[in-house]
Amino acid sequence: MDTSRPCTKDEYKVKNFLLDYHSPRDFVIFQHCGTTLPYLVWRVFWALYHLIWIILTGVYSWQWAGDDPEQQVKWFIFLTEWCFFVLTVSTLVDAACVIFINFCRVDIKNDITNEMTWYLKANWVIFNAANSAALVVTLAYWGLVYTGGSVTVVDVITHGINAVYVIVNVIVSSVPIRIYHFFHGVIFGVVYAVFTVIYYAAGGTNHQDKAYIYPVLDWNSPGLTLAYCVAVIFVAMPLCHFLIYGIYALRRCTCRKHTSQSYAV
Repeated sequence: MDTSRPCTKDEYKVKNFLLDYHSPRDFVIFQHCGTTLPYLVWRVFWALYHLIWIILTGVYSWQWAGDDPEQQVKWFIFLTEWCFFVLTVSTLVDAACVIFINFCRVDIKNDITNEMTWYLKANWVIFNAANSAALVVTLAYWGLVYTGGSVTVVDVITHGINAVYVIVNVIVSSVPIRIYHFFHGVIFGVVYAVFTVIYYAAGGTNHQDKAYIYPVLDWNSPGLTLAYCVAVIFVAMPLCHFLIYGIYALRRCTCRKHTSQSYAV
């Protein structure tokens, strides 16, 4: 398990911008469990859960787009779907890594190597981006987009349960969080912002045939829209990552206390 100490001078070393880590086994176990099998079950469950729901978000797109298939297919333009998609990819890649390591990388499973493989590094980047994006889209939806009215099951799943999952997963897993890795989420946000500009320039419309995806992303008013983008990408996204880092720091403090009590007994 991760025995590093967050909130120390070591955390702020430049090397922590990178994806090196001393114990890759922490990516395949629970925080307070030394065996990998329970974590494998956890990962497979959430991978299947998110895979099913990303499909259902398309199936139930008629709930907000109406009966016109040409409008229903526009589910892919929304930040909600981008964030839920990257969260789904994160859970699938995470599950694939855990399965592969359990059966093919016994050295990582048994914590006898410190090799951070390329697939664990890729998993870590997606994990960081997906976590920040999930919290941002939840806060942005309820704070900027939702104006009242009925709420569907898909709304709850993609703007509520997603954030709950992220927080719980950070609490129970041993996956480390690096404070400098906030830029993974920022890159994701920049990519989506660029997409909205390209979509607008190409004449794309939302499901109501408006010349924007969200009212707050109306590039007919570039100054205000750019301000929203900057606020979300360069302020909200890092803040959400720092919140996740805070949860991680509390998790580590609890773990150290638990370990110290165990030694005392």
